[in-house]
Amino acid sequence: MCSMRITLVILFFQFSIFNTTLKAQNSDCTDLLVLEDTIYHSSVISGFGTTKEFDGNNLEEKKLFEEESNSIWYLVGIEANGFFTFDIVTEDESDDWDFLLYRNEKMFCKKLADKVVEPIRSNLSRSPITGTSLSSKESFVSAGINNNYSKAVKVKEGDQFVLVVNNPRREDGKHTLILHLPKKKEVEVKQQKNTTLFKIEFKDAKTKLPVLGLASVSGLKEQIIALNRVVDYEALVSKKNRKVNVEAYAKGYMLMSKEYKVSKTKSKYLVEVLLEIIEPGKKVNLTKIQFYGDEFNLLPSAKPSLKSLLSFMERNSTVTIEIGGHVNGPGERNSKRYKELSYNRAYVIKAYLVKNGIADERVDFKGYGNSEMLYPRPKSSYQESANRRVEIKILSK
Repeated sequence: MCSMRITLVILFFQFSIFNTTLKAQNSDCTDLLVLEDTIYHSSVISGFGTTKEFDGNNLEEKKLFEEESNSIWYLVGIEANGFFTFDIVTEDESDDWDFLLYRNEKMFCKKLADKVVEPIRSNLSRSPITGTSLSSKESFVSAGINNNYSKAVKVKEGDQFVLVVNNPRREDGKHTLILHLPKKKEVEVKQQKNTTLFKIEFKDAKTKLPVLGLASVSGLKEQIIALNRVVDYEALVSKKNRKVNVEAYAKGYMLMSKEYKVSKTKSKYLVEVLLEIIEPGKKVNLTKIQFYGDEFNLLPSAKPSLKSLLSFMERNSTVTIEIGGHVNGPGERNSKRYKELSYNRAYVIKAYLVKNGIADERVDFKGYGNSEMLYPRPKSSYQESANRRVEIKILSK
C-alpha cells in the first residue's frame, strides 16, 4: 500500500512537471526565446511560467500589463541601422494580444523585477492583431478599444530588444510574429538601369494588414516561382514587357488568380495581393486552367494552377467547393453537347483533386455549357480560350 502511494506521488510529480513545461515554455524573462528568423509561428500559449513578472497593476497604465496571464518572451537582434516594426497576427478573433517592448541591457530581468526599466513601446488595446508600424504616432497605447498599432522604433546595428506578448483573454491562443528588420547594405538589391524591381505584398483585403501568403508566380522568370508562407517577395528582373500571373492563397483566405502586365518602361512594379476571407458563395476564376478546343484535355499550362488549387484545399481542410465547367460557344444555343463537354471539364478537375487525397464529398461539380461565357462575342483567340475554363465556388467553410 505504501509503495502504491509513493508511485502515485511520483506520477503526479512527473505530470505536474510536464504540465508546467507544456504551459510555460518561454513564459519567463529568464527564458527568452531567441528569434533566428523573421517569422515565428507560436505553439499554444498558456500560463505565465514560474514567475509572474506583472501583477496588480492599474488597468489605466500604459506601460505595464495589468496582470501577466498567458505570455511569451522574445529576444530580437538588430543587424543594420533603420526602423524596426513587427506584426502579431492571430487566426482567432477571440484572442487579445498585448505587448511590451524593451531595450535589452545587462541584468535586464533583475532590473525588470526591481522596476528600474521601462518599455520603449507598448500596446494594450483590445485586439487580436497588433504591432508597430511606420504610420502610427503613439509610442504607448492603453487598454480598451484604441489604435492597435504603435510607433516604429529607430534602431542601429547591434541593438537587442525584449518583446513580451500577453493574451489576457484566454489560454491556448496562437499567433504569428512577423519581424520587419532593416537590411544590411551589402544584401540590399542593387538595381541597374536595365532592370525592374518586381515586388509582391500579401495583405488582408479588409484590414490591409500583412498575411502569410502562398503563391505560384509564372511569367517573371523562366521557372515558376513557388512562395510558401511569406508576407512579401521581391526579385530583380531584366526590363521587358511581361505578363505575370499570380495565384495566391492563405489559410482562411480565398484562392485568387490574376494576370499583371509589366511594361519594360517600369523600373519598379508593386503587386498588392489583397486576399479575401473565405465565405460561402464566393467564386474564383482560375484563368490558367484551360482546355483544348472542343476537348476536356487540359492545356499543359494548367499544371501550376491545379497544384495551387490542391494546396488551397489541403490548407483549408473544412472547405467544400463546386467546380463549374464552361465552354466557348458564341451565338449558339446551350446544347447537350456543350453541357456534356463542360461537365467533363469540371469532372477532370475533381478527379485530379480526389486522386491527390481530397475527400470526394468536399468537391461537387457542374457543367454550365456556354451559358456563362466571359466573352459572349469573343474577338480574339485569347478571349475564346478564356471562355474554356473552370470556376471554383465556395459551398461551405
